[in-house]
Amino acid sequence: MINILHLYYDLLNLYGENANTRCLYNELKRNNIKVNVDLRSINEQINFDKYDIVYIGSGCEDNLFIALEDIMKRKNEIKKYIERNGYLILTGNSMDLFGKYILNNDEEIKALNIFDYSVKLINEKMFNNASLYRIVGEVTANTKLIKEKIIGFQNRCDLVYNVTNPLFEIDKEYSNDYEGNGDGIHYKNVYGTHIIGPLLIRNPYFTDYLLDKICKEHKLKFNKADSTAKKAYKKYLENFLN
Repeated sequence: MINILHLYYDLLNLYGENANTRCLYNELKRNNIKVNVDLRSINEQINFDKYDIVYIGSGCEDNLFIALEDIMKRKNEIKKYIERNGYLILTGNSMDLFGKYILNNDEEIKALNIFDYSVKLINEKMFNNASLYRIVGEVTANTKLIKEKIIGFQNRCDLVYNVTNPLFEIDKEYSNDYEGNGDGIHYKNVYGTHIIGPLLIRNPYFTDYLLDKICKEHKLKFNKADSTAKKAYKKYLENFLN
């Protein structure tokens, strides 16, 4: 049995991000592996020891701060979960919750301080895309974890500084800090990225990597399929990257 927690499923679920947990569920079911997905939000009792995978998605800034107030109460439990090698998947701006603080205009808002990075919300015109207050666009990235490219989309208004262990390599204009070439964060079994799309639907080879790794740890056999998602992934590369 693989137990999955979709945390803040109601607050942090922009862009159909709940498809990430549905993707995990469907791929495990296809392999005849028992799987359970729990939906939890603010002010609910959560036993993190129960879960093999915790997923948190992207949300508007107002909802992010509501989630932040709640998750601060869970800091010790989440830190223990991470250190015992629990799988934590973060997409969009949910990784902002795990740094030292979020700077919103001149207000420094404390975050979980589990990782050493800090976040600055974009409040001035900086970019040549979208409203000039956001980083927006289709993206491709690379990772040392798999040989296939990562594809997806970004729509964000945050800059993340001092990430020493990014998950993906990406073009500067879509990087964590708009200066380097790193996106997201990777620590133990924490996989955080600004890429949405949803990430796991659009990147079936990355999904295979995660589920194969998880299943091996549970002595379960995971068979990778030549799925419709892989055909769509390949067609995207043919149409847009050639």
